[in-house]
Amino acid sequence: MYIKYDEYELLELFENEPVPVFDEEAGVFIYSRIDNLGFKLVMTMSIYEFECNISLNHDNYQKPIFEFKLKDVDSIKCDNGKMLLNRKENEQSVIIYFKPNYSVDIINI
Repeated sequence: MYIKYDEYELLELFENEPVPVFDEEAGVFIYSRIDNLGFKLVMTMSIYEFECNISLNHDNYQKPIFEFKLKDVDSIKCDNGKMLLNRKENEQSVIIYFKPNYSVDIINI
């Protein structure tokens, strides 16, 4: 079992190829995107451990603006400039909006 996701949807949303942390078979990938104001959204995804780490960073700050780990992620869906992290049979837990600016809606953790 692993996190269900469409790599093409994530590629379109992040506008970058994922970076494998080890080798691709390990199933740990980093997706990142920098907006026009210099904010960088980073998602580290471990598909076999069902975990996603999300952080928002900026060059002017030494530490992340926010960072959290979401466990038991079942699936990731992308739609209309947003990413939905689902747990437990498609129950929405977190929605990350990419436009007009990055924002996070924590629904159920």
